[in-house]
Amino acid sequence: MPTVADHYDKLLAEHYSRMFGDHDAKVAEQRALFERLGLRAGSSGGMSGGSPEAIDLGCGSGFQSIALAQLGFRVTAVDTSDRLLAELEARRGPLAVEIVRGDLLDALERSDTPCALAVCMGDTLPHLGSKSDVERMFAGCARRLAPGGHLALTFRDLTRDLEGVDRFIPVHDSADVIMTCFLEYEPETVKVHDLVHTRGREDGRWTLSASFYRKLRLSPDWVCDRLDAAGLRVIHREIARGLVTLVTLAARS
Repeated sequence: MPTVADHYDKLLAEHYSRMFGDHDAKVAEQRALFERLGLRAGSSGGMSGGSPEAIDLGCGSGFQSIALAQLGFRVTAVDTSDRLLAELEARRGPLAVEIVRGDLLDALERSDTPCALAVCMGDTLPHLGSKSDVERMFAGCARRLAPGGHLALTFRDLTRDLEGVDRFIPVHDSADVIMTCFLEYEPETVKVHDLVHTRGREDGRWTLSASFYRKLRLSPDWVCDRLDAAGLRVIHREIARGLVTLVTLAARS
């Protein structure tokens, strides 16, 4: 059974950033999102002195990490993919981004440094292995956040089954790469198949590479309930085209 890390190492990491188009444009989009949500340095955690700390859980190639550093945070960027972290390292320049290779749950438990902000963006949350891991992550964020700090989440609501050809999702197409995603629905998870066709530079022939992994089917109501149980009060909730965005507030002492 391939793990999420296996899937990224084998197939997806090589093509990850191209799925989102221009990297700088995606960073600017995420910066605008954080600003719209009121998540700027000085607005989270009530911490004084120097730049506030933020942790980016499942940072990928750094869309959110770079945006947060541009907004004045000192960012710890956590991911399991060497390839994506190398891309982030090449792009971060002089920005205050510390790169950590490892599991996001372990990263939350290894450090006691209080954070003004934690983010878990894109569709990272359903990549966790079980609902108990989701609860463990929320508990870890609650411990790690300074009083008055924020947690920002985005994830796909996969609770409704797509049917027929709707299960085939175009992801990217260019002269040399075509990416398609196919979904199989199971009671608690969705089996996500990534199909990548690449054209050879020398002979022009197309080659198919494919792999799959499972995502959790998390309802917004369940996630909000578990956040509240962890002591993280939801202060912003929106759903647009199936993408759920939540912002929580950690209890003040």
